[in-house]
Amino acid sequence: MATRRFGSLLRRWVTSIDRVILFSVLTVIAIGVWVSMSSTPAVAMKLSLSPFHFVMHHIIITPVACLLMIFISFLQARHVRKLAAIGYIMCLVIIVCTLLIGAEIKGARRWVNMFGFSIQPSEFMKPILVVMTAWFVAEQYRDRRFPGILMSIIGLAIVTPLILAQPDVGMVVVMVATWIAQIFVSGVSITMMVAFISSVMCALVGIYFTFPHCADRVNRFLMGNSSDADSYQIRKSLDAFKSGGFFGKGPGEGEIKTLVPDAHSDFVFSVIGEEFGFLMCFAIIVLFVIIFARSIIRVIHSSSMFSFSAVFGIVFQICAQTVINICTALDIIPTKGMTLPFISYGGSSLLASAVGIGIVLSLTKRNSLMHEIL
Repeated sequence: MATRRFGSLLRRWVTSIDRVILFSVLTVIAIGVWVSMSSTPAVAMKLSLSPFHFVMHHIIITPVACLLMIFISFLQARHVRKLAAIGYIMCLVIIVCTLLIGAEIKGARRWVNMFGFSIQPSEFMKPILVVMTAWFVAEQYRDRRFPGILMSIIGLAIVTPLILAQPDVGMVVVMVATWIAQIFVSGVSITMMVAFISSVMCALVGIYFTFPHCADRVNRFLMGNSSDADSYQIRKSLDAFKSGGFFGKGPGEGEIKTLVPDAHSDFVFSVIGEEFGFLMCFAIIVLFVIIFARSIIRVIHSSSMFSFSAVFGIVFQICAQTVINICTALDIIPTKGMTLPFISYGGSSLLASAVGIGIVLSLTKRNSLMHEIL
């Protein structure tokens, strides 16, 4: 009976889940594993590690991320909200611990060692904060007396100073941009939106004058200074795209991974451009567009403001991070260390992105099944 029950549950999950989103995400994850075999060995050898050290780590984390994504996709909306509330508190505590006892890497304290693994808690805070914002906005939409927007501002205001203290300005920019997008689609007044955007612009000016490394990167980008390390990485990145052409030089044949320190993470798109060519780069962009468009199409007619805001926020966040990574590699924006979701090397980024897509799959199902498990 238990076997039959599980089989029935699995069949109903398969028929209720959006297979276009699931297939697109799994394809991007598979591309990430493939690319890691080309982009990480050079980095591992520079660190005197086994050539396939990072490849094996990526291969081990990938099925965990997939299982986590599938498990979360079984949840109902109320379980997603509970998970986000618990996750918010846990991530907040771990972020504080990161600032106190975390290892300093390249002048930043963003990682903490737990159970033998290096974890970046701010990565997990991104989808959690989206769900919390959607929850508060939905409650205000249901009852105008509920201060949902104010509570979402408080939730964001608690997190951002801690992440800025690491420092990780790019992470904060993505979080705030996602929050503004969620508030916008919730139907707030134009006056309130103008006030929010004006406040954010003032904050960005303040960040420019507060964080010297941000000011330096912006200045170098605007002035085109070619004598610094960031400009060196950008030049090599652009050269990689030029040498890759339409079809690429072939897996493992690229040179940028041996010249740029972060070719396996921040500049992984350059590795793809050099070794797999424009065709693969275009395919990856199309896959992310499909994930975004399909998610919005599935939820746009939903009667649940929570589901709409949460799904929109998560796919907006993932695609915004994708755009930042690609634009950095193409020298369209100042250099910013940010991973390409599901493709760049990094366990925390992969797991956090899987959590986000799991929530999207959960809230875009035709029906919820978790009550049959409990």
